[in-house]
Amino acid sequence: MKVEHLMTRDVETCAPEANLAQAVMIMWRRDCGFVPVVESPSGRFAGVITDRDICIAVATRHTPAASIPVGETMSRHVFTCAPSDDVRVAMHRMSEGQVRRLPVVDKQGKLSGVVSLNDLALAAERTSRREDEGIGYADVMGVLKAVSAHRLPMKAAAGA
Repeated sequence: MKVEHLMTRDVETCAPEANLAQAVMIMWRRDCGFVPVVESPSGRFAGVITDRDICIAVATRHTPAASIPVGETMSRHVFTCAPSDDVRVAMHRMSEGQVRRLPVVDKQGKLSGVVSLNDLALAAERTSRREDEGIGYADVMGVLKAVSAHRLPMKAAAGA
């Protein structure tokens, strides 16, 4: 099964020049905790901003969200996949990066969609009755387990 068959295509994005309050409003409207960041006017994928990124930025800078540009807070080094990738490639990248969502980026560097653990779980439900190239619940649980593994706090990791 290819990523393009189960990814979410209708994804709202923001630009690096947007502020964190604008990114939060997208999350509120879309009921999500993740917004892909896309360069204007080229439309090239630039990174992601998460609800966690926003909370930490606002709390540590003691600055209103409307005063902090997304580009100063977003993650630029992001695990991605291509629409033509097999879903198992996406699952491996999610596990490796301990991320619940992967931006799907085409050969020109433009965002095509997002594939999430939710998409994987729903695909597993649809394919659980078939013996084809689908994914099963055990596959999705393996990704969830890898994503949920605790990481060492930054201080502890630096001292190791």
